[in-house]
Amino acid sequence: MTVITYFLYFIIYSFLGWLYESILCSITGKKLVNRGFLNGPVCPVYGFGALLIVLVFYGKETSLLPLFLSSMVLTSVVEYFTAVLLEKLFHARWWDYSGRPFNIHGRVYLTGALVFATLSVFIIRFLHPFVESMIGTISASSKTTLSITLFLILLIDLFITVRHLLLLRLRISAVRDEFDRLVKEGELKLDELRQILQTKLEGTVLYTDRVKALFQKGRYQNRRIFNAFPNLTALKNNEIFSKLKSSFQENKKKLDDKIRNFNNHL
Repeated sequence: MTVITYFLYFIIYSFLGWLYESILCSITGKKLVNRGFLNGPVCPVYGFGALLIVLVFYGKETSLLPLFLSSMVLTSVVEYFTAVLLEKLFHARWWDYSGRPFNIHGRVYLTGALVFATLSVFIIRFLHPFVESMIGTISASSKTTLSITLFLILLIDLFITVRHLLLLRLRISAVRDEFDRLVKEGELKLDELRQILQTKLEGTVLYTDRVKALFQKGRYQNRRIFNAFPNLTALKNNEIFSKLKSSFQENKKKLDDKIRNFNNHL
């Protein structure tokens, strides 16, 4: 089995994971959601988890209960360390299960682990034989071309996303520096700063041209990420981060209201 074949498995399961997450979040949120860390229709954490399960269990005589329990542990470990990695890289928490029963540091929880274990059994017993057969029908040259193309697209998407998130972190820090400057220069008191941050930012002394410009940068990527991860929180300067999120939500609501009013007058 070549690296190229395993890469195609990774892409397939990343796409299926994205499809599962997007459908689930769209139903629960009652709106269309592109549920993914990247711009494209892939959730790499699902790809890595499924690939790990395939490498460990596929083609082996593993009875149902050991397969279920072992895959529950393995997929939970993948999700947990993915959460840790994202927190360390971007100083943000992408999901939080702290309110769910039997959770571990809010990064994994029992119901999710049971769902992933069920999906893992389904993959090993039913889905992967079909995926393996399907990939096996593709010629070696076509698999190479397809893999290189998908890898380059994935790499570009990853670069765009990571670059934006790192810049977003810097912009949030720049907004904090601007607020600190206003306090230092005596344009407002620290208590006033805290009070304003608890209310609407626009139209206040804090909403300077510099802050407005920083909030406006990367609008498309911000909107996509906030829609995909509505519970995303920053581990530093979260009050400013929350203001940025709320400003996008308010703008989206205004746009939705305009569209609704326009349709009502048709």
